Amino acid sequence: MNNKQFTRQLIGLTAVSVAIMSGLVIHFQLFPGIQSKYPLVPTKPIDKSQSIGGQPEKRVTQHIPPAPSAAAPETTPQSQSKTILPSGDVSPRQTAIAATVTHEYTYHALASPNDPYYPSSWALQHTGATGAWAISTGTPMVIAIIDTGFALSHEDLQTQWYQNQGENGFTQSGDRCWTGVSQNKSTNSCDDDANGYIDDWRGWNFVNKSNLPQAGTTNPTGSGVSHGTAVAGIAGAATNNGIGVASYNWNVKLMPLQALSDNGSGVTSDIAAAIYYAVDNGASVINLSLGGSADDPALKAAVLYAYQHNVVIVAAAGNCGTGTESGCDPSKPGQMLYPALYDHVISVGATDVNDARASFSSYGPALDVIAPGSGNITSTLIDTSSSPINMTNAYSASLYGTSFASPMVASIVSLIKSIRPNATVEDITALVDGSAQKVSGMSGSIYTLQYGHGLINATSASTIAASLSPTATTVKLGQTGSVHSEHSFNTADTLASSCTVSPFSYCTVRIHSVSLGYDRYLPYTKTDSSGITSWSWPGNIISASEAWDVSSQQGGSFSPYYPLVAK
Repeated sequence: MNNKQFTRQLIGLTAVSVAIMSGLVIHFQLFPGIQSKYPLVPTKPIDKSQSIGGQPEKRVTQHIPPAPSAAAPETTPQSQSKTILPSGDVSPRQTAIAATVTHEYTYHALASPNDPYYPSSWALQHTGATGAWAISTGTPMVIAIIDTGFALSHEDLQTQWYQNQGENGFTQSGDRCWTGVSQNKSTNSCDDDANGYIDDWRGWNFVNKSNLPQAGTTNPTGSGVSHGTAVAGIAGAATNNGIGVASYNWNVKLMPLQALSDNGSGVTSDIAAAIYYAVDNGASVINLSLGGSADDPALKAAVLYAYQHNVVIVAAAGNCGTGTESGCDPSKPGQMLYPALYDHVISVGATDVNDARASFSSYGPALDVIAPGSGNITSTLIDTSSSPINMTNAYSASLYGTSFASPMVASIVSLIKSIRPNATVEDITALVDGSAQKVSGMSGSIYTLQYGHGLINATSASTIAASLSPTATTVKLGQTGSVHSEHSFNTADTLASSCTVSPFSYCTVRIHSVSLGYDRYLPYTKTDSSGITSWSWPGNIISASEAWDVSSQQGGSFSPYYPLVAK
């Protein structure tokens, strides 16, 4: 997470439900309806010389007439909401934000409950969902999904959408938009809640400047048309409802914010406006499965705004693992993208079923954690191969891209915030990074460029979160520099840290880059009966070209900083 300059070449993360940037096709087994459980179809890469995604091999698809949705279609006026085009500006807040953007950069999409596909979801089970649910199944929490459009009527998503209470219900005498006659706030062409968006009763479409963030309104078969739907399903599909797939927080709501077109691309002003909207309208977590290679001042300012309002941003690292993937720079293998590179963002790479870094997954010193993002990942989907296009009950069996690793972390973050509702961004980041499981590819290291702090673990994160005090506490750091002098280190040194806090409680140590914003967290560890725990760690997990601040941390409480500089 930093603001290092990169070549201003625009790089996408995935071309959603058809292909990802690395040139790997997202082959799915489609599940139209839930009449029976279907076998999963293996996936294989295509030739890198093909265009993004190229032509997928023949799909093996169960063509069964779509089953009726589990819930009857809504008949309220909201369900018939349409693009609002009055003579005035329907989103003056969005317009005002766009006016502050001096240069538009382009971004691209990155590609045990009773839910029938949960048993086959290795991703949830492998990352500790079951153990976390023994602690908490979550409380109402809003995750903003800033992405392409969404299948708003999908059977496993239609109950999950955030509802803006200020634009729902009917006007009354004394209301801002009272005309003398009671009107439905969602369709009265008036900004009832004065937030700068007219009739935004269920999110917003920043691409078309409308209150309908529905996928396929411009290009029903666009390369990015299903991306937002797949991301949304991972982050917050309805859980324990007997339908489809599951997510970590059973009580989450999703704020659908379309900032990318049906073709999977978008610009600075729309994405930045979506971030401001999410923060101003009640989101606790924002997922950004998108990226570009340019350091974008307007986007950076929006990220900072979220941090200043204690909203956690989770972003996909990128799909340039070898540098030879379509759209990537061959001279920069592993190049991570913005906004994942910014400070105060939890950046996420992708792993396969063997816990190995997916070949396409970007990596580097800004990487926080890894999560499943390659292979048998089931989520909600738009099936563009069916006729008519199936937007109500299709499911993928395989997804590839850091786009799909990121929402897993966003979902876990919402679960942690359910347990610790007043947690700061630093508190949440420490719980995610400090509870990560060290996979075999890390060779026992605390942190590596390829894997960050390791594989997300919902059980460990939830266990630690539940044990921490909800109030501030006194934390003390014990720290040594190198053998040559205090406050200095060499990458070949082994350094030591300790934490003193209350007995038998968890503590971590944060090692923070002063200039670039990178974080290293030592594993959250329980103190002994004296209230002390300690670690030894190699100096090579931090860069010798930067100054670092070291502090012990428990939840949102920190010790004074101990500065470290290279000698």
